[in-house]
Amino acid sequence: MKPLNLTLKPPRPPREELDGLIFLPRSIDKARAALPGGDPGGYRIEGLTQTMLDTLGVSLDAFTLAVSAADDDGEVAAFLREHAAPGSFESWNALVAKREPRGGNRAEALEIYPWLKDRPDLILVLDVLAEDDALSFATTR
Repeated sequence: MKPLNLTLKPPRPPREELDGLIFLPRSIDKARAALPGGDPGGYRIEGLTQTMLDTLGVSLDAFTLAVSAADDDGEVAAFLREHAAPGSFESWNALVAKREPRGGNRAEALEIYPWLKDRPDLILVLDVLAEDDALSFATTR
């Protein structure tokens, strides 16, 4: 896959799924941004993407190599189906569907996302990330 520049547009939405795995398309985009010639901007793999890979039992190096060698998303999904621990897709989806930013510590989340003080309705990390993308790229739409 070709590298991405995430300073121009955000990765795919946090709730987007591929092969039944929540957050996978976004993680692919972040890995592509980390490839030579890409630019991750303010995005990083160390957060939810790393947690997803840990839950799946797949190393970041193996995932990044699979992304760089793949022609499309389907090849990355097939790689994960072959290499992920049994039952880990379901475990990850259950975990991320209820996860709150900073493990539920709202004060810490406010340090990272100060605009959350005006959005008490946003509780789940997937929704917070989607809103952060929208706010960060509001001038580029």
